[in-house]
Amino acid sequence: MKRKLFALVLCLVTAAFLFTSAGADEADQVMTFSLQQAVDYALENSAAIKLANTAVEKAEVGYKEAKNAYDKAKGAGDLPREERMMMSSEMRFESHKLAEGYYKEMADMGRTLAKAGREQAIETVKMAVQNAYFNLLFAKEKAEIQKSVLESAEKDMDIANKKYELGMVSQVDVLSSEAALESARLGYNTALRDLEYQEMSFNKTLGLPLKTRVNLTDGLTHEEPPEADLEERVTLALQNRYEVIAAKEQYRVNELNHKLTLGWYPENTYVTRQARYDMEKSHHQLVSTEQDVELSVRKAYMDMHSAYESINVLGKNVERLQKAYDIARLRYDNGMATSQEVVNALNALNDIKLQHLKAIHGYNLARLQFEASSGIGIAAAGGMAAAAGSAAGGAAASPAGGF
Repeated sequence: MKRKLFALVLCLVTAAFLFTSAGADEADQVMTFSLQQAVDYALENSAAIKLANTAVEKAEVGYKEAKNAYDKAKGAGDLPREERMMMSSEMRFESHKLAEGYYKEMADMGRTLAKAGREQAIETVKMAVQNAYFNLLFAKEKAEIQKSVLESAEKDMDIANKKYELGMVSQVDVLSSEAALESARLGYNTALRDLEYQEMSFNKTLGLPLKTRVNLTDGLTHEEPPEADLEERVTLALQNRYEVIAAKEQYRVNELNHKLTLGWYPENTYVTRQARYDMEKSHHQLVSTEQDVELSVRKAYMDMHSAYESINVLGKNVERLQKAYDIARLRYDNGMATSQEVVNALNALNDIKLQHLKAIHGYNLARLQFEASSGIGIAAAGGMAAAAGSAAGGAAASPAGGF
């Protein structure tokens, strides 16, 4: 019995060891991604896109049922007088709307929005991955800058200590160098923590375990903005953007509802006025949406060019402040400047390097925004695509079984 128990314990320990080793090997594995590879990986594994595909399938079923109900109502003709007498005015009107294709058109709107929502889901995943990729690159570059600042501060600290031992500088110079070193160490540690967070955020975006180690092969770019006909981009956006498609579909359905209502009820009744109000409101929203979309394209274009211009200006400032720091160190080495002057020059150089890096990072993001602005667009979190698809799908499905 004891031997069996010992053998069982040994098996369990061995299995646990193998499992732990496998987990450790998996954690140590480094996954390499170019930007396109990261996008492809996320698109293949995205739950949001799978959900959007399900929404399209649901909308297709809703349209099929609504069309069958429409065909049935159209083929049946007018209801017998006895049945009409037993129905309320509202029920007769709903039957009329069914026979005139109103609910079929609503279902068609739901199908259109579901398909557009799927395209938007794809673009949203792409944008999320690209943003996460560039954010991680930015964090890596920032950590490198902070590391170089720390190394410079350590060298300055060594020089200050040696000069102090030789009686060439006062204790104030040593204290100033110590403060600069502590500040540089804090900046580097903070940058490392941010790098760790951005890597986990990138992994989450791709659907990887948070602790997965990744290697990125692409870098931040500051090549010239793409040549683009802005007016053509605006025209494309007014054709492609989800917001415009949704607003047009809503106006189309509300216009049909107003037409049918006006043909059934007198013009001065509440229900007719409500239908007219809904139509006019949706038209106003369409016009406003088109203006918002045009404005967003123009703003994205301006932001992209402003970000690119700032890169060049800040790049020249980096060169100037690098020279200023080199001069300050040379003067300090020759006893012509204090350690505080060196610290100030180092801090100024560090600040402008970070500003330059932020400008490059911002330009990459702004360029993505501009490229996306003339397509289907990006969904807001929990935004209109899901809500409109759900509402349209529900509205499309109900009359098929109800009338």
